[in-house]
Amino acid sequence: MFTTDSRTETYLTQMGVKYEYKNGITFRELKGGWEVRNIARPVSQRQNAILEYALLMEQGSPAPAVILHVTGQGFEVLDGVQRLSAAQVAETTEFSAYVVTCESDNLVTAIRLLANARLQGHQESPEWTKRQAVEHLVIQRGMSCAEVAKMGGWRESDVNRLAEVMDFGFKLRCIGAPQLPDVIVDSIRQKTSIDAIRKAPQPVSEFLYASQRAKFASSDLEPYLTDFFAPYAGHSWHEEFTGRLEDFLNTEEAQVRLHGRKGQPLSHDVNLRRALRAVITVLDGIKCSGQQLSYIEEFQQLVNTISKKLKEVKR
Repeated sequence: MFTTDSRTETYLTQMGVKYEYKNGITFRELKGGWEVRNIARPVSQRQNAILEYALLMEQGSPAPAVILHVTGQGFEVLDGVQRLSAAQVAETTEFSAYVVTCESDNLVTAIRLLANARLQGHQESPEWTKRQAVEHLVIQRGMSCAEVAKMGGWRESDVNRLAEVMDFGFKLRCIGAPQLPDVIVDSIRQKTSIDAIRKAPQPVSEFLYASQRAKFASSDLEPYLTDFFAPYAGHSWHEEFTGRLEDFLNTEEAQVRLHGRKGQPLSHDVNLRRALRAVITVLDGIKCSGQQLSYIEEFQQLVNTISKKLKEVKR
């Protein structure tokens, strides 16, 4: 039903844990609740994966052996919830597995999180897996970004940035802010400090909730984030942020988005600002990708034309 797999053996060796290949394991030997404990997926069981494995098993095609961990309450399933569920569907009574012996809870958790992605099984989104690894290993367990990046096969700079963004987002929620997309959290993080926000949490959280209710795209919200979190040299933080909140709520775009005056078109300056911000976002994306633009003179002519027309319509 299950068979040895060189990829699994290489992976466990790279993780630095002891293991043995064991036959004749029964479901009664598994730690209770194994089928619902699966932090490597948003949901514990994927029915399509289970049915696919079950069909292959019934046709005589064995799947790679699962990975188990020795505990006092029975074998803990580190990788293979879908395959074990399929084995039950196929009415299997005994199976083989790689049994890991490890005293490090960090390593055990890392295997639970990363084995599926590293062994090319039915994978979740790579970005989702990376977030789970950062949440469980870096933030909760205090592992370094360098070691988590190495375990997951990611760039250390990407893991470090994600850890900083997730930590900042958690601190925002602690002062009453809503759950925000990473791109917005990162933008706020680059504009201000959490200490400044803690000096006036109420208007800050109200601003973020209002922007969320208004359903701003991150690129459209960017100029308002810049204005709201602009540097402040005074001491009356609550008064300052309250004033900035009122300014935001009184903008035409916020009024339209929050109060549903959908038939009323946005003013020319709002549309122009949005279009130019979109251009900046596209250019930032090109810069980050490392690509080069051809026919740069054509784009420069467009920039010159825009500059000329701005001068013609200025007050």
